[in-house]
Amino acid sequence: MQHTLDLILEQIRGAWRFRRTAMLVAWVVCLSGWLIVLALPDTWSAWARVYVDTRTRLSQVTHGIAVESNIASQAEAVREALLGAPQLEKVARLAIPGFAAATPETQADIVQSLRTRLDVQATNDRYAAAQALEHGVPADLYTITYTDKSRDIAHRVVDQLLRLFLANSLGGSQEGSEQAQQFLSLQIVEYDKKLAAAEAALADFKREHAGLVPGSTGDYFARLHAETDELDKNRLALTIAEQKRDELRRQLAGEMPVMGSAGAAPGRAGGGADTATLIRETQARLDELLLRFTDKHPDVVAARRQLEELKARQKTELDAVRRGDQSAIAATGLAANPVYQGMRLQLSQIDVEVAADRQQVADQEHKIAEQRKMINTAPQVEAEYERLNRDYAVTHTQYQALVERLSSARLSDKADATGVVRFEVVEPPRVDPDPVFPKRARLILAVLAAGLAAGVGVAYLLHQLRPVFTSPRQLSEATQLPVLGSVSMTWVERHRAAGRRALWAYSFGAALLVLVAVVTLLTDDFTSRFLHALIA
Repeated sequence: MQHTLDLILEQIRGAWRFRRTAMLVAWVVCLSGWLIVLALPDTWSAWARVYVDTRTRLSQVTHGIAVESNIASQAEAVREALLGAPQLEKVARLAIPGFAAATPETQADIVQSLRTRLDVQATNDRYAAAQALEHGVPADLYTITYTDKSRDIAHRVVDQLLRLFLANSLGGSQEGSEQAQQFLSLQIVEYDKKLAAAEAALADFKREHAGLVPGSTGDYFARLHAETDELDKNRLALTIAEQKRDELRRQLAGEMPVMGSAGAAPGRAGGGADTATLIRETQARLDELLLRFTDKHPDVVAARRQLEELKARQKTELDAVRRGDQSAIAATGLAANPVYQGMRLQLSQIDVEVAADRQQVADQEHKIAEQRKMINTAPQVEAEYERLNRDYAVTHTQYQALVERLSSARLSDKADATGVVRFEVVEPPRVDPDPVFPKRARLILAVLAAGLAAGVGVAYLLHQLRPVFTSPRQLSEATQLPVLGSVSMTWVERHRAAGRRALWAYSFGAALLVLVAVVTLLTDDFTSRFLHALIA
């Protein structure tokens, strides 16, 4: 840190040798700069504000049903129209003296200068908002601004431009509105024809490709998927019905549960007992005989033989029943058994259900096979159908939009005639009391700073061009040799007095420079007018 401070002090001592040159450079720069600043011509800015009221009672009534004006777009359109050559020529002819007598080249330059310095834009500053609040409504404010070296010309240009703004905005263009409505009417007629053609093409396509165009069930692949799902459901129903049928057949083919489940039948239609009844009666009689006689008794032997014959006959009848022999069914008494009859009825119903499910499965398989034959044709038909639908939808949408736009345009014309938008001059053309350029106070101070900086820079540059050693350390660093000692200078009294006088003279020059800057700053208006008078 100390090394850095020493280095800075050495540079200051070295540059201090050229202080007189630095003072001279500062005086030359400041005086030249101040003369240039004071000689700069004043530029004045004139401006006016216009208020656009789009919130009238009628505009609130027509909101959403009429074509609403985009005020920003309208202002931009007016701005572009005002900056056109014809409008600017009108402004120049009315506001700029000598424009009519100038040559065409000069007139073109004047018009281009107007286009460059004119500005028409929306404003959102607080002052504009405060002005708008005086009207009791939110504001749409637009500012017209123009800068010129002549205060009167700037005021006249803004005044004429404001008149043109109001004329272009308020007057409107009835001819343009009529042309727009005529254009919309022609477009509606043309789109009506296109819409009719699209509807006819779509109807013909539906008739030609009936059954292939997408419907409420979806496109071809969606329908095919639905039919496949329906086939799976039918197959599942068929499987369940076959399982029920097989189970009923298994129960009917059993040994005795079916016949014995309802008990013995009272008798056959012919009046005799069935085999099961005879077996029970014979078994009962055999048991009674065994209680009275031995096994060798002829009645016991006969009863046992009869029981065996009945059992053999019953076995034969059951085999016949399993085969569906009706005589065997009648002989066994199953014809009068309600359980058996119920099972036979269920079996008949299941057989009908199985036959119906098989037919449905066959029909569904045939239907899917027919659809799969159209797997290459159906997507093309659907794509064409979608294209026709899309063209029809686009045409129909554009047709509806044109009809609505025409209705809105007609309603808007009537609303405009009644006054949907109201223009009012919020602030008439005025010129700022002070010129917008140059800001002489700032420029005078800037020139003073620049002069001082230039003097310091020249002194430092001369020190770099003509360096000296101001300390033993510098000499040691430059020669890379040790410094054994230094001899200080002893000033005699007259030299000290001369140094003090030089320092006072230098301080006086610096103070005088600052004093001249202050005087110039305080009298810049008077001095500027004086210089302009001399130049003129």
